[in-house]
Amino acid sequence: MKLRFIFYFLFVAFFLSSCGASKYSSQNTTNKEINKIIGYAGNFTGTPYKAGGSTPKGFDCSGFTQYVFKKFNYYLPRTTQEQSKMGTSVNKKNIRPGDLVFFTGKNKNSKRVGHVGIVVDVNRKGNFLFIHASTSRGVTVSSSLESYYKSRYLLIRRIVR
Repeated sequence: MKLRFIFYFLFVAFFLSSCGASKYSSQNTTNKEINKIIGYAGNFTGTPYKAGGSTPKGFDCSGFTQYVFKKFNYYLPRTTQEQSKMGTSVNKKNIRPGDLVFFTGKNKNSKRVGHVGIVVDVNRKGNFLFIHASTSRGVTVSSSLESYYKSRYLLIRRIVR
């Protein structure tokens, strides 16, 4: 578990150093609840992907977000499609940690929601890191700059105000 945190923080440090200072670093964020949500989500880094999974034995993407937010008394529906209708819509230039970010599934030309993650950090350029349950890597932190996600980005929803 300690190794997961080290990996996560090294990844964040690399992202921040390569993309400019963080707009919302954990030291500057005043919303303690968002920091707790992100910290809790980080505990599951490395948990395997499991289709239909919604427990620490294995998660799919919406099962992961539902499980994490439930710990803090935010109840999300089970599917990515339903989660994409929760909270309030956020313009990408106003993204912040704790927001849910949605992507298409494997078909990047689709406009249908197929994947969800939790934003963990944002830099001044609007690039962000998000934690999610990846089919290939399990629960992991990825960057919005990765071509796979960059081409599939759809929308952002804010659950915690």
